[in-house]
Amino acid sequence: MKNPSSFEFVQLRCAIAPGSVDIPQAVEQALGNPIEFPSVDLALVPGDRVAIAVHESLPQPEPVVMAIIDWLLSKHPTSDLAIRVVLAPGNEPLAQRLNDWIATRCPQSESTSESTPEPTHRVMCHDPEDQQNLEYIAATMQSEGIYLHRELVDADFVIPVYRWLETKDPRGHDPYVVLPAFGDRATQARYAKNWLKQQDPAPPTSKKASESGWLAGIQYAIAAVANQEGRIAMLVGGAPESVDQACANAVHFGSSPKEATSQQGFELVVVQLVDPSSVPSWSQVASAAWSAQRWLSPAGRIVVVASNLTEVSPGIGALASDEPDEELLQLLLTSSLQDANAAAVLRDIQSRRSVYVQSQVDPELLESLGFASIRDPSELERLMQKSKRVGVMEY
Repeated sequence: MKNPSSFEFVQLRCAIAPGSVDIPQAVEQALGNPIEFPSVDLALVPGDRVAIAVHESLPQPEPVVMAIIDWLLSKHPTSDLAIRVVLAPGNEPLAQRLNDWIATRCPQSESTSESTPEPTHRVMCHDPEDQQNLEYIAATMQSEGIYLHRELVDADFVIPVYRWLETKDPRGHDPYVVLPAFGDRATQARYAKNWLKQQDPAPPTSKKASESGWLAGIQYAIAAVANQEGRIAMLVGGAPESVDQACANAVHFGSSPKEATSQQGFELVVVQLVDPSSVPSWSQVASAAWSAQRWLSPAGRIVVVASNLTEVSPGIGALASDEPDEELLQLLLTSSLQDANAAAVLRDIQSRRSVYVQSQVDPELLESLGFASIRDPSELERLMQKSKRVGVMEY
């Protein structure tokens, strides 16, 4: 977007870095030469079960997962390992494509015995409601059970793969990644409720992060940093907390407190979703809106540009409720509806800010949910022209 002369126009920082990577080469480096961790093949022995936990934030998940599996099988014969890929909910088309690719890549992994009905390597989607695929790992201080996807508990070695996001991001998590993303619905709701109560959550302490890693048995992770096109700018593997720090350093390189202070007080912040996915998620919309808030003046407004967004999920649809904000938030945080947590974040923002959404969703429907609708780029341009200070950020 060009810099118009009629108003101040500033490019804002987010969890974005310049550059791009060759994914197979980057994966080979992340697995074979990790930070503060031996080459991953040295941590595996014949018969091991390896689980790859793919967080919903990861850009380009398909080639990344393929490259990880290729590397693992280049180090160990397919008969030596059982590989399980666990995707975030709603990724059934991707799961099918990866299962088809595995069947072609490793035809000998297909089961031919009634005693072993499952293939050696397979891909599945996490379902926080499916008790059969959840396993108890611990309890909270209030004696509430914490359940994790069974494949991640049963695995001998877990490889979480995710996009690095800032600590304050609603989709953020500790360096061990798998909780709450691959936990049960109640655990996810507790995390979301605690996050909203904090409003401006502090970075997790080493003790808390270590406890989470211990509970899930995580010793290694792979993180990606996205670029302005929504592709992978950096990919690094190793000890989870060291990986987290390496990504933070890459994203914040060159920034200064003085610069951050000068980039505040905007009347309008426009957030462009950079994920190349054909259908952006409402989770992305909610996190993008939350990330924009820190730059705004007290009366500042937010625009989220999600041009390919076409549908309203059941959880987001609940925003049409006439319930008071506090009561609706409580209902959303205990709901099993898809995107209920994202809806809770958005309602919390709507209670203080005007939020515009540029998408393909019917404008009247958006307005019934508490959003202002932008139908086309010309409307956005007019909105920007009416503001003295405009910040633009890729998310």
